[in-house]
Amino acid sequence: MISRFEFEILTYVEKNGSVADSVRETANELRLSWSAVEAATNRLKQQAFLVSDASRLFITEKGLNALSPFRVRRAVILAAGFGSRMMPATADRPKPMVKVNGVRIIDTLLDALAAADVEEITIVGGYRFEKLRELLEKYPSLRLIENKDYASTNNISSAVLASDALHGGCYLCEADLYIANPQIITKYQYASNILGSYSMETDDWCFRMTDGCVSDYRKGNTYCYTYYGISYWTAADCEKLRKDFAAVYDRPDGKDCFWEFVPFLLKKDAYQVEIRPCGKWDIMEIDNYYELAQLDASYQTKEDDER
Repeated sequence: MISRFEFEILTYVEKNGSVADSVRETANELRLSWSAVEAATNRLKQQAFLVSDASRLFITEKGLNALSPFRVRRAVILAAGFGSRMMPATADRPKPMVKVNGVRIIDTLLDALAAADVEEITIVGGYRFEKLRELLEKYPSLRLIENKDYASTNNISSAVLASDALHGGCYLCEADLYIANPQIITKYQYASNILGSYSMETDDWCFRMTDGCVSDYRKGNTYCYTYYGISYWTAADCEKLRKDFAAVYDRPDGKDCFWEFVPFLLKKDAYQVEIRPCGKWDIMEIDNYYELAQLDASYQTKEDDER
């Protein structure tokens, strides 16, 4: 099995087609030490995972095969919520189906997953579930699951319904995120991780980093990472999540839980989840109708224009 440094270098070369055969450039791009990059690159060349023409590095078929176990082929998207703060835009459709400047919110995530060659995508819907079927015209291979209990349970119920899709390594995503930078969805992942943007202060759900992994998950903190609803789980962690979701959901208070409570609070000792940093503008969280109108003038009323 390739090391973490070898993985980072191989995916860097694979993504770009070829890169300069320069330890300095690779180290700067990947934010690794020169010595680590030099040692890992030499090992990859010795194993014929990488080849060089004296100025450029290229990944070989053998290198692609070495990356194959880390290829992400599945995603589960949770889309069952009502989106009350987005009324009246959500009066006849779930929040992910609302258009922003002509593009449905969920399309930005689906297009990013498609660009990363994620092949199996499961969406769990609830409110106005029938509207999600419109997605099949553009994305015919989607699997749709209806959560009929969405109004009386929290999002753990949707995670339980989609548990059969959580295997072999899988993205687990919220559906109401407008993806401004599709590069945050990548074809390969090495370890379980969750996206987070560094904040000096936030009143939103967030976490801190301890030894590179999530700690102190809570609502509101300082000098922390604001939580974004895109995570990846390895095959081993997927199996644990399946069992832990079911066990927590069966508890008397289980239906009131968010799925995130399982790996980050209730069963946190069983998971080591890395923080994958992202920028605040990589993902736009549109929390209410006012923010929607700020992004898309078509939602502004005559009264708004006169202010």
